[in-house]
Amino acid sequence: MKKIIFAMFVASLMVACSSSKESETNEVVDEVNDATAYNFDLAKSVLTWTAFKTPDKVGVPGSFNDIKLDGNMFTINARTVNSNNEIRDAKLKTFFFDNLSDSLITGSYGTISNGKIPVTIKMNGIEKTFDFDFIETDTTNVVSGSIDILKDFSGNAALEAISIACKELHLNKTWSDVNLQVVERK
Repeated sequence: MKKIIFAMFVASLMVACSSSKESETNEVVDEVNDATAYNFDLAKSVLTWTAFKTPDKVGVPGSFNDIKLDGNMFTINARTVNSNNEIRDAKLKTFFFDNLSDSLITGSYGTISNGKIPVTIKMNGIEKTFDFDFIETDTTNVVSGSIDILKDFSGNAALEAISIACKELHLNKTWSDVNLQVVERK
């Protein structure tokens, strides 16, 4: 913790005292963020999402088969969606993810503080940072939070398309919130 505070202090001094260009300042801050960000082990981590359908808000879990991690930055190929149901996955690709501006979901995560970790997600051309929960146990580290496809990422076209395609299965209700969770085994 002292290293993190010291690194942030040094970065603050460098930013405050620097007469360099803004891009150089951003490089210093990025280096500090990379140095203090939590490092997940992708081989030991599993990302899952849970979307919701029906008026009773029945959860539909899934993941992605293609997730890349580079330092504290991640890239998810949304076209590799995997809900363990090939018919559902085809509908998600065609009706949901094909109606977003890009098939890649990118982002980064920052430094854990007081049981929270900032997670930045870029989807549908919109980038937003969330304070997700971080829980550490003897056997796992768990990051969890929720996003809203409509409010956070203007995914109206995608949500409407999947809602229409699955109208009967969803009993005319597809929810806009999605729970996200990363579990890292120790």
